[in-house]
Amino acid sequence: MTLLPVLLPEGSTSKVSVNDKLTAGQIIAEKKDKGVEEVIHVSQLFNISSNKIINVLRKNLGDSVAVGDILAIKKGKLGLGTKKIISDFSGTILKIDEEKGDVLIHINSTGKNIATIISPVDGTVDFCNNDKIVIKTDKEAILAKEAVGQDASGELIKLDGEEVDFSKVTHEVAEKIVLGKNFEKGAIAKVLALGGLGIISVKIEQSLFEDLREKGSKSPVLAIEDEDFQKLGKHIGKKIYLDPKNKSIIIL
Repeated sequence: MTLLPVLLPEGSTSKVSVNDKLTAGQIIAEKKDKGVEEVIHVSQLFNISSNKIINVLRKNLGDSVAVGDILAIKKGKLGLGTKKIISDFSGTILKIDEEKGDVLIHINSTGKNIATIISPVDGTVDFCNNDKIVIKTDKEAILAKEAVGQDASGELIKLDGEEVDFSKVTHEVAEKIVLGKNFEKGAIAKVLALGGLGIISVKIEQSLFEDLREKGSKSPVLAIEDEDFQKLGKHIGKKIYLDPKNKSIIIL
């Protein structure tokens, strides 16, 4: 048996309980949209000094705002040329910035945007709260030393040789998860450019992981121990699941 931890995004709610039986793809947690913040550039829209926006605002700090409400109004001379700022959304006034001449509004969530977290494997819930769910499964799992990217699943293929350079990467990597002993940086870029679903290797420079994180790369790249490389080599052609957040590789 393998204990597989699934870390939940902040603000998630667990949808399962301890000892619940799970099937792969089952929803185990949800995260509702908490809304976003919108900046209204009042001084720019009215062409007035930043410190004068308080004189035109019709809402105060902490006030609720509904669609169609007047946020601010600037009266023209002799009643001509009056300008209004009308709200296009509902929310709450979070900040009135008299230095920038802006008003910050938190837009209420509609509750319609719900992100779901699913179980990658069949198993049983061993532990759960709103931060983490641990699944007991009979699927073989391998823990990575380092990982970046988002979840992915697909067929595992292997590129032979101690060193995987640019020339060894061909179109066979498309829609596959690629295992190789030691990837050169250019080879990793080529795998991802050709549509590879993910990369697993023994040796990947730490600077590359930092670079991928900085770029917000979604493609999973994982580094594993040499002994785990040998284990994975026995599963070529099988479907595997990569979970970079939990640094896990699961043989499906």
